[in-house]
Amino acid sequence: MDHRILNSLIVAAAVFLVGLVVLAILYGPTPNPGESANDDAEPTPATAVSTPEPTPEQNVNASPAPAEADPTPTPTEVPTRSIAGVVVDAETDEPLGGVTVALMLNDEEAESATTGETGEFEFPNAPDEATLVFSMDGYVTSEESMPDEGDLRVALASSLLAGRIVDANGEPVFDATVASGEELSRTDQDGHFQLDGDQSHDELVVKAPGYFAQTIPVSEFEGELTLQDKEIKGLYATAGAVADNERFSGLLDLIDRTELNAIVLDIKDSSGHVFHDTDVETAHEIDAVLPMYSLESVIDELNARGIYAIARIVIFEDPILAVARPELAIQDSQEGGVWRTFTGLPWTNPYREEVWDYNIQLMHEAAAAGFDEVQLDYMRFPTDGPLNRADYGQESNAETRDGAIAAFLERSYEALGPTTTYLTGDIFGMTLWDPTEGEIGQNLVTVAERLDYVHPMIYPSHFYEGAMGFEVPNDHPYEVILQSLEHGVQYLDEHQRVKLRPWLQDFSYGVGIDYGPTEVREQIRAAEDFGVSGWMLWNAAVNYHEEALESAP
Repeated sequence: MDHRILNSLIVAAAVFLVGLVVLAILYGPTPNPGESANDDAEPTPATAVSTPEPTPEQNVNASPAPAEADPTPTPTEVPTRSIAGVVVDAETDEPLGGVTVALMLNDEEAESATTGETGEFEFPNAPDEATLVFSMDGYVTSEESMPDEGDLRVALASSLLAGRIVDANGEPVFDATVASGEELSRTDQDGHFQLDGDQSHDELVVKAPGYFAQTIPVSEFEGELTLQDKEIKGLYATAGAVADNERFSGLLDLIDRTELNAIVLDIKDSSGHVFHDTDVETAHEIDAVLPMYSLESVIDELNARGIYAIARIVIFEDPILAVARPELAIQDSQEGGVWRTFTGLPWTNPYREEVWDYNIQLMHEAAAAGFDEVQLDYMRFPTDGPLNRADYGQESNAETRDGAIAAFLERSYEALGPTTTYLTGDIFGMTLWDPTEGEIGQNLVTVAERLDYVHPMIYPSHFYEGAMGFEVPNDHPYEVILQSLEHGVQYLDEHQRVKLRPWLQDFSYGVGIDYGPTEVREQIRAAEDFGVSGWMLWNAAVNYHEEALESAP
């Protein structure tokens, strides 16, 4: 054979052998240490495999878990047993249905049930360490431990505070206000009341028109309370008169010498000034505070003399608030800015609740200071000025005006209702003759339903010529007072009659006769003949005719 052919065959064989070795290296399985290669296994391609990233919950450095986890420990068993019982009324011993019975364990409710008509309840598996809590509206909540043996009998005490209010003759007092804490109630025609609050309140406050207000500890209340009659006979004093020690003492001496027993003094008048160093922040913010006397000193002096103290607060005619907070004032729809009366006085907007709240804060402060009564004046819409340009920011008509005054008085009464302080208000004398709201939001029925007393300003000099058939009403003081009261009372329920306590004029004004002791006394006689619960004399100059008054009893 040719040696060149032989050499070629040898080279080819060598290349073939080398190729087999390379294939074996590339595709042959690599046995793990200590293991034999499986000759029958299919070759595995030598591709790279990525190791998955550990999830946040995995700890890549954690030791391998043991082959078998320890078993979860069995919780300690809580001993239980069946418990049943009955719930009854502590006073009547009658079963109570609808009582919620809560099974409490470690301050958490484990289970609950409601008693049926027989007052019975049952828990088949109640923990021995559980507490049972019994609750129902109108009853004091009771907490009971699991008894050592047997079932439970639980008597719930009523949380209702109920009773009856009567007068000195034992007759029921209708529509008296009864309060304990913030709870308010009114007596029915039989004098009964009921408060749904908790008896933990310390005091019971009771007041009704024509009677002294009374406070009694709840623990001493035995189901009936007798009110004593109170007839108010007062006079008005400006803040300036109160601030003048000599003049104020003279007024108090006049009260001591005569049948008078009360004084009305200004807390805030129609100027908008507050005449004592009030704690009401708004008054300071609007620069309304003009301290002229100390509330505490005045109350101490009046209490020492046994004089009934009345705080007068002018409400919606408040030029200081209207100018300082124009957004709370009536706006002028034509000229823009704050609306004003013909005399240039701005008024606050009776629809604005911020105005209500400011005045209610002053009322509350007066009550806390010890005033027996808070008297509201100018609790109405304006009567003079370009009324067609008055913009209230909403529709203003008879319904909305009446509604605004009603809502304001309701909120005011809620503030003073829990106190011994009576809430009263002044109205025009003509309101007794007008069944509407008179285009000023002053409706007799609306006002009487929301106040303890209503003070019609029945000044004969202020009635127009021809009123009540009199050419000059001012010349007929007795008839004007009596006929006005008789006409107004027909709009009221019979029990509201006692709420009328009129202002009488002790001044001269307009056409007709001048007023002296005779004319003042004639007005007093008319009011008493009608049967009001008192009267008050008005004189802006604080000068009164003592000769018109009877001597002190």
